[in-house]
Amino acid sequence: MLPQTFTPLRENLGQQVYQHLRDRIFRMEIPPGARLGVSEIAEQMGVSRSPVRDALMMLVNEGVVEVNSTGGYRVIQLTRSYIEDAFVVRRALELTAMRLCMAQLDRAQVQALHQKWQKLHAKGADDPTLLEDEIQSDQELHKSIARMSKNALLMDALDRITSITWLISRFTYASAQQRQYGPLTIQEHLRILDAMQSGDTEAAVIALDEHLTRAFARSLERLDSAQGK
Repeated sequence: MLPQTFTPLRENLGQQVYQHLRDRIFRMEIPPGARLGVSEIAEQMGVSRSPVRDALMMLVNEGVVEVNSTGGYRVIQLTRSYIEDAFVVRRALELTAMRLCMAQLDRAQVQALHQKWQKLHAKGADDPTLLEDEIQSDQELHKSIARMSKNALLMDALDRITSITWLISRFTYASAQQRQYGPLTIQEHLRILDAMQSGDTEAAVIALDEHLTRAFARSLERLDSAQGK
């Protein structure tokens, strides 16, 4: 049941419904595997079914919603094999993006990102804003690496996989037990940015590869915990 917090406007209604549903999915208010009924959503949001269908197809194209065997919609189910597949693709694309961006590095942007992560590092582990700020900064860093590659096709491919892996990250950190990872991931991101600032391509690629490997392990640990393993 969706909370009654949506106020429909006439213009770009499909886009509004898309953004509303996307926000709820990424906040885990609509969990992985949840069914998304067109008629039910339309009734709850006070709109017709057409913009809901448009919104759901946008989410399908983004990779966070899938069409099931009966033609209905559901949030992607985060199984072990799905997470493994996502990280295989992410690793291949992001390591390539890193090599490209290091060849034409925007040092001012890297410096700004480094300062942001230093501020996160200075926050206390009990700061209530730390987790949300870290998740947002994580997405910004990885998207920035893609943009700095200046390869349009690579950026398009990474846009889709980043949405999927961001959902996996949200799932990973939804448990209070997994929030202990916050300080570790901050250190990992700072190592990536330190290497980028130094201009050392191989060190930057290695730091990113190590971060992705650890993020993958954390995601599987969270999945196993959720399944009671």
